[in-house]
Amino acid sequence: MLNYGTANLTDQLASYLINHLNYPNKKVHVVDNGSVTQPALTTHALSENVGFTRGMYEGYRVASAEDDYDAYWFLNSDLGFEYGNHVLLHLVDVLFSAESYAQIAPQHNSPHSFMEHAHAEAQAVPYLEATATLIKATTLRSVGFWDLDLTYGWGVDYDYGYRIRKAGLLNILTNRARITHKEHQSITDLSDYITKASAQMNHVLRVKYGDDWIRITHLDRNIVPLILSCDRNVDLVREFVSSYKSVQAGLGRPIIVIDISSSTRLSADYLSTIAQVNPRSVHIHPKEHDLGIYDSVQEAVDFAFNRALEETASDDLILFMEDDIVFSSRFLQELLSMPIEPDTGFVSLYAPGSEYGSHEIRPDQFYGTQCVLFPRRSIQEIVQNWIEIKTRIPPGYDIRWSRFLGERGYKLYCTNRSYVQHLQSRSRLHNSSSHVSNSFVG
Repeated sequence: MLNYGTANLTDQLASYLINHLNYPNKKVHVVDNGSVTQPALTTHALSENVGFTRGMYEGYRVASAEDDYDAYWFLNSDLGFEYGNHVLLHLVDVLFSAESYAQIAPQHNSPHSFMEHAHAEAQAVPYLEATATLIKATTLRSVGFWDLDLTYGWGVDYDYGYRIRKAGLLNILTNRARITHKEHQSITDLSDYITKASAQMNHVLRVKYGDDWIRITHLDRNIVPLILSCDRNVDLVREFVSSYKSVQAGLGRPIIVIDISSSTRLSADYLSTIAQVNPRSVHIHPKEHDLGIYDSVQEAVDFAFNRALEETASDDLILFMEDDIVFSSRFLQELLSMPIEPDTGFVSLYAPGSEYGSHEIRPDQFYGTQCVLFPRRSIQEIVQNWIEIKTRIPPGYDIRWSRFLGERGYKLYCTNRSYVQHLQSRSRLHNSSSHVSNSFVG
């Protein structure tokens, strides 16, 4: 915790953290940033005010030299814990639930309105206001500390959030914890501070990222999952949902299409399991009249693509997946950092069998629809030409996708390893033995 000119506030908060915050394995460091009157609970005093960012860095430098901590919680002195004593317990629980989670913050009042409400226990956001961020030690070692040239603290959130995303990691806001921020208690002339801090932020970030540096404050890509599901094996869906929760923070809320080509029965157990992925919408695809189950499922994919086009924006990416896969611990890093070239038709994150032999897939070799990332324009072309596609290209839909997009000049790609694994030993569509990947990264 960093103090400057708020000794009473700092002592009250430090006493609370030491005596009442419910977390058994913690150490509280109070760094005074050159104040005239130091807090009584000061553990480390700086001889002069070195600014917010460098003051926090001094605290980190002292603490990291003292012990091998797993994470560091950087706290302003003007915080309130009116919403309970378990904030840190919840932050640690969520932060360490996935390797890709780099830092986390509780909900709190903020000029960045998204900080005030998270819609999930792990919601990926472009950056976190530097008010009460808990950062993994591994993140600090791999990404580094905040930019020390941003001494006033303005812009460290934008810059650090961007650096974390570029490393293939995630900034997480959680709905499991909330605090209050009393804001600007240590600043005597707020107008002067805003002027200087804003000027410094603009200068430093322009030097690093160019005149259009504001682009770094937005998520680089919006990926909308499109999940094709059915109620033929609830245990399989339950395993999928459990694994999906480990990656959902880096994805938009999913569109669910439930195909009832083989059965109109939807059990309460199945529906409650599907609800756990927090879908933005759920659509039912009925069995197509005068078609067998296999051909009806082919139409379910066209139905799903149409729903995805209705609910996404032009620059969104659409991640088609089936409900019989589990995800690698490295899935999000790979997904969020992979290049999407202008000529990309799709990228498969699943490599069946012993892979394709190269990053680029020949259109006549592709199979396996378990997890495929599409630029929205590819899906538009497939939907617009679906009737023509199915008259001359034989099913299944993996064959139709790849042959058609190849004809249109698109490149088809696969990741170097498989970042999902197919759970099926028997295909639900063909009722015969089905493929798994030999290159799955766990």
